[in-house]
Amino acid sequence: MASPTGIPSNAAGPGKYSREIVLLTTLLLLLVFVIFTAFAARMYHKQYHTLGDEWFARGDQDFHSGNAAAALSDYRNALLYSPGNANFQFHLAKALAATGRNEEARAYLVTLLSDSPGSGETNLELARIAAHGGPKMMPDALRYYHAAIYGVWDTDPIAMRWQVRKEFCEYLLDNNAMNQAEAEIIALADNTNPEDFAGQKTAGNLLLRARMWSRALQEFQTLLSHDPRDEDSLAGAATAAFQLAQYSQAEEYLQRLPREKLADPELARMHETARNVLFLNPFAPGLSTDEKAKRAAEAIAVAQARAGSCERQNSAASPQGALSTSPLASAMAKSSQNAADWTARNLRKYPERIEPAMSSVFEIEDAATGQCGEPQGADYALWLIGRSRAGDSK
Repeated sequence: MASPTGIPSNAAGPGKYSREIVLLTTLLLLLVFVIFTAFAARMYHKQYHTLGDEWFARGDQDFHSGNAAAALSDYRNALLYSPGNANFQFHLAKALAATGRNEEARAYLVTLLSDSPGSGETNLELARIAAHGGPKMMPDALRYYHAAIYGVWDTDPIAMRWQVRKEFCEYLLDNNAMNQAEAEIIALADNTNPEDFAGQKTAGNLLLRARMWSRALQEFQTLLSHDPRDEDSLAGAATAAFQLAQYSQAEEYLQRLPREKLADPELARMHETARNVLFLNPFAPGLSTDEKAKRAAEAIAVAQARAGSCERQNSAASPQGALSTSPLASAMAKSSQNAADWTARNLRKYPERIEPAMSSVFEIEDAATGQCGEPQGADYALWLIGRSRAGDSK
């Protein structure tokens, strides 16, 4: 049906098209606005995190240059831009600990540990904080060190666990926890790569500190089988052999050291003592009767001289009656009674007298040590021979 004007009544007018165009334009503008807003938000968050990363990088630079206080401020700024970043929190805790704020550091670390209880590095930092807390914190230190050793490490876990165990061993030795230290040092040595000579040397030195002489000697002998001239291994092997009363072996290792290395006071003292032991010991295997008698007579003379010096040292400070009844006076009286029988000539003629003569020497040296302090030089060598003989007889 047509309208009076001849235009169909259902035909679309200009108003309808205008509304559709407006609606479409509005939708397009809204879409552009949403896309722009999303892009702007993304760029904002990206910039926000970039600023956090920049502050964190600055904190790392300050921390590794030794400026923990500046690093602390940097890490706090980094966390303002990324509050939930666990890595930022961990490094902030390290900076707190480095500036002596252990309780604050512990709070961060305990929270991090609750989220990742197997984290090796978090347990290690808690162990270090406990290690600085004195004896009362030792149980915590032991627990956290063990957790760190057996924990999860993202980079080179075998090497990291070895380093942590080494640190743990040093902590135990520094705190005289010898029973725990022995087990951990053995584990360290057992878990050291045979080709890692520096690691084996470290294990050997820790064994020396723990007075595990036999195992230390084995460790250094293994190193010497690879490099017979290694100075540190020779010194370590000599020390272990000396403490095991293997003076001939100790002397052999010491003689292989260069002169400048032997200038070390402890090595020089060990060298002198080992030579004196080897020179004075009448019980060394393979000696002739004449040599045994000669050494025993020399030992008697050395011990008597030490006794006389010790008595003179104490005569002014002690009443005469006290000196005459002292263990040293008793030992000297016994030696004087047998002086005629214990000459070099009679000892050669009657070699069975060498044993009682040397027993008297050891008695004098022990008594003089108790009265006048640790012996020196040849007297120290005789004292060591006596201790070695006493140990062999048990």
